[in-house]
Amino acid sequence: MGKWMDGYLERLETNHRENELGGGEERIGIQHGLGKLTARERIEKLVDPGSFEVLGSLVRDPYQQKVPEQRLSPSDGVVMGNATVHGRQVAIYSLDFTVMSGALGDQGAWKMAELVEMAGKERKPVIGIFDSAGSRIGFKGGFPGLNGLGQLVRNYCLYSGVIPQIALLLGPCTGPLAQVPVLSDFLIINENTGFLWMGGAIESEDAGTAAFHMEESGQCDLLAGSDEEALELTRNLLEYIPQNCWQKPVPIESTDDPERREEALLEVMPDNPKFTYDMHEIIELIVDNGEFFELKADYAPNLIIGFTRFDGVAVGIVASNPEELSGIMEPDSSDKYDKFMMFLDAFNIPLVNISDTTAYPPGDKWERKGVIRHGAKNLHGYSHMTNQKITLVLRRSYGGSNITMGCSKMGPDYVFGWPTVEFAPTGPESIVQAIFHKELAKAREEGNYEEVYNMFLTPLKESMSVMNLGRVYTTYYTVNEVIDPRNTRAYVVRALRASMDKHEELPEKRRFIKPA
Repeated sequence: MGKWMDGYLERLETNHRENELGGGEERIGIQHGLGKLTARERIEKLVDPGSFEVLGSLVRDPYQQKVPEQRLSPSDGVVMGNATVHGRQVAIYSLDFTVMSGALGDQGAWKMAELVEMAGKERKPVIGIFDSAGSRIGFKGGFPGLNGLGQLVRNYCLYSGVIPQIALLLGPCTGPLAQVPVLSDFLIINENTGFLWMGGAIESEDAGTAAFHMEESGQCDLLAGSDEEALELTRNLLEYIPQNCWQKPVPIESTDDPERREEALLEVMPDNPKFTYDMHEIIELIVDNGEFFELKADYAPNLIIGFTRFDGVAVGIVASNPEELSGIMEPDSSDKYDKFMMFLDAFNIPLVNISDTTAYPPGDKWERKGVIRHGAKNLHGYSHMTNQKITLVLRRSYGGSNITMGCSKMGPDYVFGWPTVEFAPTGPESIVQAIFHKELAKAREEGNYEEVYNMFLTPLKESMSVMNLGRVYTTYYTVNEVIDPRNTRAYVVRALRASMDKHEELPEKRRFIKPA
């Protein structure tokens, strides 16, 4: 070995040893005692074996040399680099809680910001793993400032819709850094150790927890019972999404017959429309092998969203769920729908809407919650989508929700309806009550209320039936075909094949302005 290398390799090896130990054996033991993996263990379990190539390993806290009593800061608390998952390139960073409780330092922020920019330019997903006490403060040398964090936030925003962005919250994340996981396309939280909070007083026991962000704030997409489960969910999620906005998800060879006729579909929906059913049963009967990767399952459960496959092709499903609030479209479900449809459109993933809803809820309570503007976001978003879009209408399609869920004039490629479908401006029961209230009041007094009520309701429901409306193809309530429910899967598969090479252009503009 040449003399010019004397000492350099030893120093490099020392750097590697420091990085491997992070905050030291004691801190690693504490991390494991909390049921958490270390930053490096998380990366190694997520990526393909042996594929991780570290970047920025020499970086240290710049104040360390000035403050001798300052603890070591290997990699400045951020382990990052490139790797593969399922053989696909990804960029990944993981905050190291063993180093100063994962508190974000100045150089760590810049490292993360640069990695996101690199991922954007190299057109590959970026995955961030968060386990941090917040920003690094309270040491000699002062607060590192927000420039690096500002650049990180900006890069996330600039490359939104260019590359998929996935965040895993496996420990705490507080202060300004808490914005970054939520800027990601998907947020997976360990329900035992995850904690997300911007700041201010905590006034409830569940504030900031995984359940809080799944059920209340709606900021969580997937819950995990452990770090290992969160990492496995991430691997599963990546299978449904492409590398970037210029590609489509890679199809797989399906083991499920694309023409499968499903007799069980006739047994799910109750005969009486007053009774509900669980839309999950419909979904599982028509998709490949009954596999559905649901997102935000416990937030606004009246609307179901998630990924699945039809004949090996990855699609996103948005479905009303009559079992929850009769499948109404209210503000929370509208927000849930909005972000998901934007992701699908950005990354060329087909959207399949399955509609059975009684429309938007009326009344002062919902108007105060902004039901109009939240619903308007969905209308605005759907109108700008150019990906493949297929609508299935199963039973009730009332009011504005008919439009929101992809009616014929909103630009879906295909609309299919079961023969049970009713299209109406509002529920026929409400119309009968409003128009014939005097006759019904008299019938109640005379003891023949049900007879009179059904006398008015039956012909009205018949007039709203797709079997009647479908006779005129150019009506407002148009379907391309009324189908046998048992053949639903085959119709979706064929529609996806027929529209796979579609080309749709929007009016030229600088950008669109979504309702607030």
